[in-house]
Order: sequence, then structure tokens, then C-alpha cells
Amino acid sequence: MPLSNVQHGVIAQNEFAKYLMMGSGGRIELAAPLTDEERRDFEIHVHGQYGSGLAVQVKSTLALTRLGARARYLRTFFVVRAGRVINHPLYWYFFAYLDPKLMRFAEPTFLVPSTDLHKQANPSRHGAFWHFSFEASMEPDSQDRWREYRVDPLELGKRVLEVIRDLKRGPRLSLSATEIPSTPGVVWARLTK
Repeated sequence: MPLSNVQHGVIAQNEFAKYLMMGSGGRIELAAPLTDEERRDFEIHVHGQYGSGLAVQVKSTLALTRLGARARYLRTFFVVRAGRVINHPLYWYFFAYLDPKLMRFAEPTFLVPSTDLHKQANPSRHGAFWHFSFEASMEPDSQDRWREYRVDPLELGKRVLEVIRDLKRGPRLSLSATEIPSTPGVVWARLTK
């Protein structure tokens, strides 16, 4: 009997968590949300460092598609309600081929920022939904549009640490209400009657 979609999803999520924890030397912490209202499978942060966590949606397939004579492609199609499409520096997608014979992710995997994915994954709107098609070459010499997002599964933990570090170097992504009055460039105005 083949794996159900739920079983496949659970295996892929656990495999992703394994590569992150082991590949980061235990530095990465993952938390799975109790609800999936925001389309994220994990909130990720560096152990002992709190603040804005990286949200990741895990997508995988159990089969590759051949396009042309030899090229193997990881192809994943998914649909998102228009109001739930998230374009944010802290929201990322992970794509992998879960090889059923080897029972692990095959090389390469792909870690893609949400904004880039939503622009480049053949987006098309049909009524209240956006349809996306992620099609990335698995060939080592490929020069397709997804090449810059390739990650060897054994390097995945290190790559996520780099992403988190780079995001922390950039501008603050969110402010708490107590920080707003002291933020440079913010003018505090109060309406009176």
C-alpha cells in the first residue's frame, strides 16, 4: 500500500527537522505550530536567541519528472487562497525529493524565500486562489532559475543558520509597541478633542 499524503508530509517534515538539527550541531530549534492557519510547518530559531523566528513551509515529492532526454525535475504544484499568500523575509519554502528507495532527501534540496518563490513559480490566479508550480532541475550542472537556492541536504542546517544570521544583520523586521516611541524617524502624534 502506498504512503498517504499525510504520512508523506509527516515523514518529510521530520526529515527536514533532522537535517536542520544535526546539520547545525544542535544550534537550531524547531517548533511546529498547533494550528496551520498561517501555512507554516515550523518556526525556527537559534538555540537561546529569541525574537523573530524563521517560518518554513515544507514541500516534497516522492517522484521526479523527466523533461527532455535526461533531465530530472522536482515538480510540485500547490494552491493558496489569495488572502493567505505570505510575502515576508521571515517566511521561506523548502522543497525536496524524498527518495522512497533511499528513504531520505536526495541532492539537491531547495530553500527559497517566499517573495522569490511567489514571483518565479509560474504564479497564476484563478478566482480566490493563486496556483504555483515549482519546477527545479535536479541535474548537477543545471543553470535554471532555482540554482541559487540549491542546498545539499547535509548543508541544510548551516544554510539556515546563514539565513537567520543575514536577516538579523538587515533592518529590523518588526517592532514591539514599547519600541515605537523611541524609534528614530517615528513621530508620535496624539489626537485631542
